[in-house]
Amino acid sequence: MDWIGKIIAAEEKCHQAFFGQTQNLALMRQVLEATGQERVKAWNALGLEVHFLPKLVLTAKTSLKGWKKKPEFWFWEQIGAGNIKRRNASGELASMTEVGLEGIVALVDTRCKPSYDGGRQMFANDANFLGKLIARLRADGKLVKYEYGPQESRFGVSPVEWDNHLRSVVAELLGLPAQRMRLETIIEANIVPQAYPAMCPRANDGQTDTWVWYEEFFGDASNRLVGGDSNYGGLVRVSYNFADGRWRRAAVRPLGVLAS
Repeated sequence: MDWIGKIIAAEEKCHQAFFGQTQNLALMRQVLEATGQERVKAWNALGLEVHFLPKLVLTAKTSLKGWKKKPEFWFWEQIGAGNIKRRNASGELASMTEVGLEGIVALVDTRCKPSYDGGRQMFANDANFLGKLIARLRADGKLVKYEYGPQESRFGVSPVEWDNHLRSVVAELLGLPAQRMRLETIIEANIVPQAYPAMCPRANDGQTDTWVWYEEFFGDASNRLVGGDSNYGGLVRVSYNFADGRWRRAAVRPLGVLAS
């Protein structure tokens, strides 16, 4: 089987197990063909994989074959109240009226967030990906230096710093336009570990007691969604905190949108 065929076959298997049916993967195939094997291998070496997240509107009552852990009730309640927001095409915040996957070919970070170790914890095998970029930006004074661990750490990076400084250099490293780079949404971060059980070590993401920042905002631009701590429910946990906060328990996790 050719290299694209192997990737497509693995994706179909995961989709069948999670969604209960296969999806149209023509867009994913087109992206892989246009990208080429060498570039995909280079992304893989950075700990990133190409996957297709089908367009699908989800509610708290949606039943999917493999969706065992859904975001907690608070999240759906706040969607209904108009408090959860995303940037629209003009860059302005707008209340989300529905939740779901977006029909994108995504470049997904396969790393599991680590267990907490006083702030010293690190994402595994990150030196050649975010590690070197974060260290450089901290040395240049564009990111605030980290007090609790190595300067390569994703922890202690605020969502504001991600938006203003880190996002563009990550996009440059991956050969993508900056507007194609963002943080994962809560639904993406919730579903990826469940839909791709062979994605090691990401499949264990709900079992570690640290947090990740999400793409969505709460109320206004001053608050960003955060979640995932195993002490509070793991994959189901959703909360919010100051968008300029630099926690030693919270890290950024990028996602590249290759096509939609």
